[in-house]
Amino acid sequence: MKCDKSKPINDHLLRSWIRCRRKAWLEIYGNKQKKFWTAHSTLQLNHQIDCFHHLSQKSYGIGIQACEEGKNIAYGIRLKYPLIKNRIIKGNLPILKKTTGKSIWGNFSYQPVLARQGKKVTREHRLILAMTGLLLNNLQKYQVKTGLILHKENKIIKVEKIRLTETINTELIDSLLNLEKDLESTNPPPITSNRKKCTICSWRKDCNDVALKEGCLSEVSGIGPKREVLLNKIGISNIDELANIKHYILKEKLEVFGKQHGDISNKIILQSQSQSTNKAIKLKKAIELNKLKEAKGWLIYDIESDPDIKHDFLHGFIRIQSNLSNKMNLEKVKYSPLLNLQKDNESSLWKRIKRKLNDQEGFPILHYGETEPTSFLKLGLRQGASPNEIDKFKKRFIDIHLLIRECWCLPVRNYGLKSIAEFIGFEWEQSNTDGARALLWWRQWKKSRRLNNIYSKNLNSIFKYNRDDCIATLMIAKWLIDQE
Repeated sequence: MKCDKSKPINDHLLRSWIRCRRKAWLEIYGNKQKKFWTAHSTLQLNHQIDCFHHLSQKSYGIGIQACEEGKNIAYGIRLKYPLIKNRIIKGNLPILKKTTGKSIWGNFSYQPVLARQGKKVTREHRLILAMTGLLLNNLQKYQVKTGLILHKENKIIKVEKIRLTETINTELIDSLLNLEKDLESTNPPPITSNRKKCTICSWRKDCNDVALKEGCLSEVSGIGPKREVLLNKIGISNIDELANIKHYILKEKLEVFGKQHGDISNKIILQSQSQSTNKAIKLKKAIELNKLKEAKGWLIYDIESDPDIKHDFLHGFIRIQSNLSNKMNLEKVKYSPLLNLQKDNESSLWKRIKRKLNDQEGFPILHYGETEPTSFLKLGLRQGASPNEIDKFKKRFIDIHLLIRECWCLPVRNYGLKSIAEFIGFEWEQSNTDGARALLWWRQWKKSRRLNNIYSKNLNSIFKYNRDDCIATLMIAKWLIDQE
């Protein structure tokens, strides 16, 4: 495989490299048939459009002509320049904002603008802003001193100023040189040890296959980047080596770095043994399972949310009026979606949910993870529920995720709902769906609901996905009982 130095490095490639060196390499040389679409990229683009709209209410134009005319906002400028000697650097400047200065166009200049998601400004944001700033310097013949980063917080667009210092510019050039070095290699960089980043990556299936084949320690649930480094230092480099070491030996070696590392030695050995043999390992019996076995009925609860505005827009419930030990016809399971169209309409929502829970007063409420009880109990407190009422509801919640983690080591790379459901043989009706896809459907439906019937295609897709989340939780609970 030969490196093509004539191909420019662009902002998209730099973003990929900052997130994961291997991802950038795959963008150039990877088999595109192994790359798949993710909803995250579309959500990011929509978020960017919403943020940019905040700046462009008046006096805007397209391209360099908008700069020549001194418009307040200039859209869609593409530039390229040899920021490093071996490569042309190509940048997409989606939006520039007019500011003070003295450019080739007059007594004003422009500064780059980015939109971000997430809670804080990251290295990625700073370096991309610096890259667009250096390209803009060359265009307008005036140094860009600051850039703007927009983000949405509870429907309000906030603006942050970022100083583009020599330190940031030096870090950018070093990053571009290292990116070029990676692209000149005939082999891809190693699998990242921080596999949490992989959840939104369109190359994750390809990397998962490689990591599984190579026995990467990052595949073991409970081993992150720092712990992998420690294991490498004591001579453990793959899953099989971890699975075959004695507990007391690993504990002694890890305690050199701190007692907390020694304390997890048995847990990560068992996890690696489960994954290397592809067999479940039982740790202990769960006392909570007695409550599951004895109950005459169940409620399964799952929430879909828009995290950018902290809005739980769908509360989905499944009601089961039989013992979980019995065989169930999933097609006849009753699913009840409660839509919360407006974030500020919590009073009505609380009454509807409380009525549903009280109608099945003796039924435990099964959920997967902390989201459902946390959101529900906070909602109740905001609506003036008494401490006794909150405590009564709280005792009914049973976290299936917690039961799995406490009682079993399973041959999975993480203990998310989808991984565990896949292990026990459950499949979602709609392929390639996740929480991000449901959020995208929701936002698309909100924009078009004035033209569509309330039960539009997007809304029905959300209901199907949420129902399957509920059923997956139910089937994992049933699997736990069947193993007893």
